[in-house]
Amino acid sequence: MTSPTQARPVFRQFDDIPQETVEVGGMQQACYRMIFSADRTDTQGMTLGIATIGPDNPLPRHHHAHAEIYLCLDGEAKVTVEDEQFRLTPGNALFIPGDLEHAVHASSAARLLFAFAADSYEEVQYVYLETR
Repeated sequence: MTSPTQARPVFRQFDDIPQETVEVGGMQQACYRMIFSADRTDTQGMTLGIATIGPDNPLPRHHHAHAEIYLCLDGEAKVTVEDEQFRLTPGNALFIPGDLEHAVHASSAARLLFAFAADSYEEVQYVYLETR
């Protein structure tokens, strides 16, 4: 971990960040770009990315110990948390406490910023409960 005297800002150009894909049950699901994550950038304490969700690439029902925040940037997404549904449109945000089951679906392309209070995305252990 970087000491406070060595801390420095880290700038990323979004177009230079490679797109990655979530694969569940041998099927490609949501796509994302990991903006800040200690395993990819010289950062700590926060993990931040942007996911693209669409009709053919949802984020299936899952849970993880880390709390998560979604902020809708474009499009419209339906987030189901346990038995409750939330409609995210641009500018709407959702906080999901750790360990709650949730899924994200969209009828057309939606982009969601997601964040975890974790040094690295690798620390967030996803437990998938379905493949679609």
